[in-house]
Amino acid sequence: MILIDSNSLLVLILGLMDPALINTHSKTSIYEEEDFHNLISTIKNIESIVVLPNIWTEVDNLLNKFTGSQKDLYVKRIIETIKITSEEYLESKMVENNLLFYDLGLADTLILEYAKDCEMLITSDSALSDYAKAFGINVCDMKELKNERLRQ
Repeated sequence: MILIDSNSLLVLILGLMDPALINTHSKTSIYEEEDFHNLISTIKNIESIVVLPNIWTEVDNLLNKFTGSQKDLYVKRIIETIKITSEEYLESKMVENNLLFYDLGLADTLILEYAKDCEMLITSDSALSDYAKAFGINVCDMKELKNERLRQ
């Protein structure tokens, strides 16, 4: 199972719609088509992805503003992706005694907890990535990979 965070899932959904859309969205503007292809290569099988409900909600809130034919394509792609991925629910009250909540917030604290039982966490959040690595979680940090590619 591969757990994915919201910005990485945004790149995935936008890329499935049209990779040219990736760098037009404010939350994914640093990424481009190559990043989408690298993401797909890392995932290998979209059916192995796990998404928390908080992440689906955040992604939908950010992408559901399309209109016309782009709205139709968005709805089609997100529904297709929801149908072939897994969704796992964690109760928000799990963060009650978790000090990481102060640094990471609700969604990322829940992601970190669930990621402990996953093969990999795909994220675009440096703080989440750092904490996950500290816990020994296998992380694909899209922002870090992007920066490495730009340094070459």
